[in-house]
Amino acid sequence: MKALYARLSDSKFIIEDIPRPKAGKTPYSPEDVIVKVEYCGICGTELMLYRKGFPKGVINREKVGLGHEFSGIVEEVGSAVENIKKGDRVVGEVTTNPCGKCIFCQDGKNNFCPTAGAYMLEQGAYSEYLPIPAKNLHIIPDNVSLKSAAMCQPLSLSVNALKVVGKIKEGESIAIIGPGPIGLLMLILARYYGAGKIFVVGLTKDEKRLKLAKSLGADFIFTADKDDAQKEIKKQTNGFGADIVVEIAGAAEAVKSAFKIVRNCGRIVLTGAGYEPFEISLADEVMIRQLSVLGCRGDPTPCWNEAIDILATGKIDIEPIVSHILPLEKWEEGFKLSMSGESLKVLIKP
Repeated sequence: MKALYARLSDSKFIIEDIPRPKAGKTPYSPEDVIVKVEYCGICGTELMLYRKGFPKGVINREKVGLGHEFSGIVEEVGSAVENIKKGDRVVGEVTTNPCGKCIFCQDGKNNFCPTAGAYMLEQGAYSEYLPIPAKNLHIIPDNVSLKSAAMCQPLSLSVNALKVVGKIKEGESIAIIGPGPIGLLMLILARYYGAGKIFVVGLTKDEKRLKLAKSLGADFIFTADKDDAQKEIKKQTNGFGADIVVEIAGAAEAVKSAFKIVRNCGRIVLTGAGYEPFEISLADEVMIRQLSVLGCRGDPTPCWNEAIDILATGKIDIEPIVSHILPLEKWEEGFKLSMSGESLKVLIKP
């Protein structure tokens, strides 16, 4: 079968022919499951690695498997697997082997556990069949489509950003900087959580995405390189600014703009990646204004549980975020589409 890898010596992404994994066969354990991958979403982190390559010395391997935002159907189960069976519709967490005992695991942040790893180092979900520990899997309710399920990982991250880190309250105003797939998922979730006014900020190149944001429930949309978002957001919030600003664009200018549109005593949640260094006065912008500037990383297990529960209610529809579905051999076309601004969520169907 075919699978997509990143070769670390030159940071090239390559498709390789590899043996199809078999449950119970070396190197797989009796606790592993083989999943037939239906969809795997292209992730912003993978796009960054595609553009910039892997940081040197971080991973001591020849190649790394790619793809982790997947949904699929269980094909085989190991002899020690009890709660998963063939035919189950599943999604899977990236984090593997958290200890369950450390301060992070006890606090519901198992993605920070010192012993945790990531399943896709050997092989990722850009492949026809995926071996994965059964304890990483979540069964998807029958009323949730496999397309929607393939976005459970970014939806879980969005739960982490809005509810766990941002502590969003009903009626609060929120500005989302970056109308990419995760930004749009945050918009949908913010509406589900009962947010007040929702502002979405992008750039002129994001025109299509901003129009979709409006149709998904944004009260106001702005192009930061053309509109005076700061002035308009303050106008719509009695001169104060947004209660919460979530930055998901991954750009230094976006972070700077967050400080301009958040109200005094408000919260800024940083969720993007790949910021260039920049200067900001902690005294003037954080201390004197009594701001909470919060980082958000990853998708711990409690956030997966909540994301799946929310999808199961049928009260949100995230399928409109999917704009393209491509076969594995067209992965590079999918990556370029994802970077162009002409697409939303691109799914690979191996």
